[in-house]
Amino acid sequence: MVIIANHAHLMPPNSWGEGDSEMLLGHLDACGIERVVIFPPFACQLGNDRMQANLWAFEEAKKHEDRFIAAGTVFPLSDDISQMLTMLHEEGIRLAKVHPSVDVYDVSDPAAGECYARAEELGIALDFHTGPHGTRLSLATAEKFDAMAWDHPELKLVFEHLGGRTYFEEFMAILYNHRKRKVFGGLTSVLAPEIHDLLYLGPERVLDLIEHAGADKLIYGLDFPWNSAETNKRDIEIIRSLDIAETSKEKILGGNLSNLLGL
Repeated sequence: MVIIANHAHLMPPNSWGEGDSEMLLGHLDACGIERVVIFPPFACQLGNDRMQANLWAFEEAKKHEDRFIAAGTVFPLSDDISQMLTMLHEEGIRLAKVHPSVDVYDVSDPAAGECYARAEELGIALDFHTGPHGTRLSLATAEKFDAMAWDHPELKLVFEHLGGRTYFEEFMAILYNHRKRKVFGGLTSVLAPEIHDLLYLGPERVLDLIEHAGADKLIYGLDFPWNSAETNKRDIEIIRSLDIAETSKEKILGGNLSNLLGL
């Protein structure tokens, strides 16, 4: 089985922690992963220069284009959001990370509509952090994401962590609500209770998701470098051990992501 994973944060020098390209390559090899989507640093990691953060990650991805798939990072309320999304599209980027708790904004802010509409038009998937992260829960409740999906029916969406234990049932309902569209749940940091207690879902809830929303709605992610290779390797073994069809495991471990990105 060829594994293609989502959600690796590449760390620039002197930033939040160790996690450069060489470390990521070793991580992939240890886990038996063929390719991975890398997220650029957030603007606050590179002098609040979001353009520089994106361009830095693109150059890193080009050095290892056989293993790395570049994503973008955007702030929906930035003044240059339309130009930023256009630049991503011209660079061939098909997915962009959005983190309401890092940039601290309300995902239902009407001003963010320009971002959602432009991403919808360009076919760029928006990959959102969901669940508790040290900011007001009211900024990004599950109902707001459901409304976003209804308001932008062609917008491709990934909901990382599926809200954790806090909003799991609601995000399962969102995947069910939009089961005929490219709306996905990110199985990132949801299988290690000793590391991510509020994000932990466990195998039983993953099986619940598969039963009610379908395996074609789930995408596995690493959360590198916050998760160790040992943790991600265990995640993959848990998914492989689920009592589901092999084709469903293949979808979760790369097939759905490949389809979303047009690989």
